[in-house]
Amino acid sequence: MTLKLTMDASGSLDHVSGSSVSGGAFVITSTPSVYVKTEGSGVYSGPLTFTFTGGSASGFVSGSLTGAGTINPTATKVKADGLLIIREGDSVAVTFTGTTLPNPPGTSGTVVGNVEVADAGQSTTKAQ
Repeated sequence: MTLKLTMDASGSLDHVSGSSVSGGAFVITSTPSVYVKTEGSGVYSGPLTFTFTGGSASGFVSGSLTGAGTINPTATKVKADGLLIIREGDSVAVTFTGTTLPNPPGTSGTVVGNVEVADAGQSTTKAQ
């Protein structure tokens, strides 16, 4: 397994390149470690939970997509607070809900998109 950057409290999530969903805002609801830190910020250990609002996709009203998800860690050896750590590139497929475009208007629908740890938030600490 290759070494990858560990995600700390400064890290961020985004849609995987080529995902059917774009835009919107992610809010990480997990709490970073207060004991294990990198570059002064606590690292996240899994699972990493988040919510999402304001997304767009083909066939949906722009900004109407919402969702939530859980990213499980891919680390195999490094732990924080007894749990495997989250690393840059860890991802999950999420089912988003939104308002579909006419036929009929205002109908609720779903679309699946992939979400990943796009930025670890730091550039020095890597883990397997």
